[in-house]
Amino acid sequence: MEPKKDKLIFLVDDDKMFLKTMELYIRQFFNNYTIRTFYTGEECLNSIHQKPDIVLLDYMLNGNYPDAMDGIKVLIQIKKTNPEITVIMFSAQDHIDIAVDTMKHGAFDYIVKNDKMFLRVQNAIKNVIYNLVLKQDMKEYKRKMRLLGILIAVIIGALVYVSIFCRSFLQV
Repeated sequence: MEPKKDKLIFLVDDDKMFLKTMELYIRQFFNNYTIRTFYTGEECLNSIHQKPDIVLLDYMLNGNYPDAMDGIKVLIQIKKTNPEITVIMFSAQDHIDIAVDTMKHGAFDYIVKNDKMFLRVQNAIKNVIYNLVLKQDMKEYKRKMRLLGILIAVIIGALVYVSIFCRSFLQV
């Protein structure tokens, strides 16, 4: 089961070869998503109004672009703009403190660039999709419960009104 709106993934990495490889890999499994790629966090932030479902974001974005924002700053800006956007961080840095820092700032997951990365990205995206579907189902359930509550209140109100009206009508 998939979310019901247009599906969009942003990929952000300053390594063009890696970015193209990741894009091709993701398209294999999630071909119903539109995938947009960005070489800098600034480019990504300029398009964030498109409200991507998922942003895959490199931690070190200033390797090829020294003046570019780093991944944490981009993550913080994304979350300020729209906390609902799911961000998955990745990096060649295999340090727990970096992973904790990204999660502290709202990342859904932190994936180390290694031989298991592509499979982990695939699983992380599946988990995000599952969570999006659950959120959507929960919103629909809450909407139905509100409507049911209103309907019950109207029925009870009608019963009270009829019992009062019938009682006063019979007494006349």
